[in-house]
Amino acid sequence: MGNVKADRFIALDIGADFIRLGVFARHASGQLELLDHGSVAIDSDPHIEMAREAVVATALKRLLDERKPTVRKAVVSIEGQSVFSRLVKLPPVAADKVAQTIRHEAVQNIPFPIDEVVWDAHIVDASAPEPEVLLVAVKAELVDGLVHAVSANGLLVERVDVAPAALANAVRATQPTGTGPSLLVDAGKQSTNLVFIDGDRTFFRTLPVAGSMGQRLVQEIERSITFYRSQQGGNAPQRILLAGGLGHLGETESRLGIPVEAFDPLLGVQQSVVVADPGNIAVLAGLARSGGMEINLVPEALEKAHSFRRKQPLFVAGAAAAVLVAGTWIVGLNRLAALAEIENREVRARIQALERVEKKMLPLERRIAELQRQSEVYEGAIERRTFWLDVLVDIRGCLAEGMFVLGSEPILQDESTIGQRITVVSYLDREGKGEDAIIQLRDRLRAKDRFSEKTKVFKRPTKKRFAREFVLDVHFEEGSE
Repeated sequence: MGNVKADRFIALDIGADFIRLGVFARHASGQLELLDHGSVAIDSDPHIEMAREAVVATALKRLLDERKPTVRKAVVSIEGQSVFSRLVKLPPVAADKVAQTIRHEAVQNIPFPIDEVVWDAHIVDASAPEPEVLLVAVKAELVDGLVHAVSANGLLVERVDVAPAALANAVRATQPTGTGPSLLVDAGKQSTNLVFIDGDRTFFRTLPVAGSMGQRLVQEIERSITFYRSQQGGNAPQRILLAGGLGHLGETESRLGIPVEAFDPLLGVQQSVVVADPGNIAVLAGLARSGGMEINLVPEALEKAHSFRRKQPLFVAGAAAAVLVAGTWIVGLNRLAALAEIENREVRARIQALERVEKKMLPLERRIAELQRQSEVYEGAIERRTFWLDVLVDIRGCLAEGMFVLGSEPILQDESTIGQRITVVSYLDREGKGEDAIIQLRDRLRAKDRFSEKTKVFKRPTKKRFAREFVLDVHFEEGSE
């Protein structure tokens, strides 16, 4: 298994419908070694999928129970579908103003309030007069949920990366310099990552197209290449690298006129286990590589309540054990006192001993009462959180195919929550002709027991090229909140 002084860690690729795990060792010589790997499916039921944190934590537990890694340190990647990225060019500024300028560009370019995302930036060439920066952002609630799901299984999250950035690092670590611009295509069951590696530049986008949709995927690859060249000023790729088990896309080369080859992300990696299809663990290999593009989306702080809730059963169990021991002691003393009842002096001595025990128990009883109060507070928080999960499950169950919730916020009245304002995106090619998908969604929501007839369309913008975004006010029935 390698040198005992090696730095060992777990890499986790958390996708929409799977979790892949790799156990790596980085030896003092710099040699990277793959010690073990495995994967587990995530339940794709849309009602369960809403409780993302719990579903991921449960699936990860199954995988850890199966592989039984002995190391706790972990690096995690987030699927490309959840990632916003943009290449921006900085204006000429002094070196001490670069960080401030990057934050300004992040506020201007990231399409969410900056306090609601976790973001990072990679400078392509810091020595350039107008350096180019790749901005990467993910909704903070998603990052927090995944970190909590991983931490709940006893792992220590050291870094949170995004799958496309990890793929770019895997390509740069395995391909010789001077090979020209490349395009990595990594497809899954629900989406496909396209990663352009063009010298020091990296550009990626995630398509909502499965790898099994051969002809359509080839069309989207062709469109993405055109977009990269025309809108990003990039160079056309001189070769396409296929990962994720995409050997069946043989037509790609003949249609696009670009050489296609299978991508092996484990080149240069010592392997202690057999990997049947290395392309499937390209993200894991990229996570394990050091250097390259450094993206880290670890939140600044994790909620202390989660840590306490995991330790709380130990506190209560310890207090209960102490009470049991003290109770056993009292019973024993009482029996001795009864047997020696005729000897008043000994009886008084026993009574005094019991009084001392009682005094010792008082602080313990107060501690138990305090723990009980804290437990009630956290139980209440769990109940409130379950309510919102149930609300989101009901909303998700009403969405038609091709719709997804982009964001939500509570509707307040007199400091009380009376509903939820949701922003929904609908792909136009999934809507039936002659049907009003927005009104149909509103009516399905009204039919739910949880929601009232006051549910209405709040904002209904015009259609765009391939999708439209609209806002619904979903009102609760009285008493349901």
